[in-house]
Amino acid sequence: MTENPWSVVLAAGQGRRLSPVTGGIPKQFWSANEGRSLLDETRARLAPLVPPERTTVVVGQEHRRHLTSAHRPWTTERLVYQPRDRGTATGALLALLPVLVRAPGAIVLMTPSDHGTAEPATFQATTVREVVADVMSRRLDIVLFGAAPTRAGTDYGWITPGAACPWRHDRRLRRVAGFVEKPAADVARRLLARGAVWNTMVVVVRLSVLFRLHLRHLPDLPAALVPCARASGTLCSRMLSDAYVRLSSADCCRDLLAPADDLAVYSWPASIGWSDLGTPERLRAWFAADAIAHVA
Repeated sequence: MTENPWSVVLAAGQGRRLSPVTGGIPKQFWSANEGRSLLDETRARLAPLVPPERTTVVVGQEHRRHLTSAHRPWTTERLVYQPRDRGTATGALLALLPVLVRAPGAIVLMTPSDHGTAEPATFQATTVREVVADVMSRRLDIVLFGAAPTRAGTDYGWITPGAACPWRHDRRLRRVAGFVEKPAADVARRLLARGAVWNTMVVVVRLSVLFRLHLRHLPDLPAALVPCARASGTLCSRMLSDAYVRLSSADCCRDLLAPADDLAVYSWPASIGWSDLGTPERLRAWFAADAIAHVA
């Protein structure tokens, strides 16, 4: 049992849809008005929760040029470079294989690098630590975080909560009844009325359970990546490049978590101000609001 969780920040996306705003820079590395990038904001949110030496950031080889002195200094955090983007399930496994060897009982907080949270204090509140404690105590194996929706959005993934977890008086923690990805407008309205939440893709998971899900649902990934993790130096790099050419893209939520049993979801209030910043309009509005806040 580990005293502190580990964390993985998934930062290997290309962000091509956001090019009209970012000028072609992947949104996780882009900063408006010479402020902090979304990746730096994510690292800052994690810092009070996870020791930096237990944090791994997954990026692409092509992202090296974006990891400049403009970002918060890279000290004890570990950087993992993927030869190419093969989805979040692949990046997560590549980052976590060394942790699995070193600390097989590890609990992992996994998060995207390019989402916005208006109130980091809510993200860092005791609820995250309590969820980690629930997973450490083996009451739960996997907990996703959802955000209370502010509209019947058709451009988000949704989680429908089920039964409450009986050991917690906080009814924001519930079993997962199902997932709906980017629903039609009428379905989104029904989900909103039923108390469904937006999927933030922030996850607390027992590492051994996540690895078993890879073995069960995406066996090609561990078959390809475990031998690479056992190699070192240039041999590891060459094996990784060869493996990534053959691998298909795999998504953590769709391919690993959605088929899993006994998931739970903790619903953050709408006041957390979460957004995936997945459209040019949302990204512009986010950084405009951030600039106003700093002037005020």
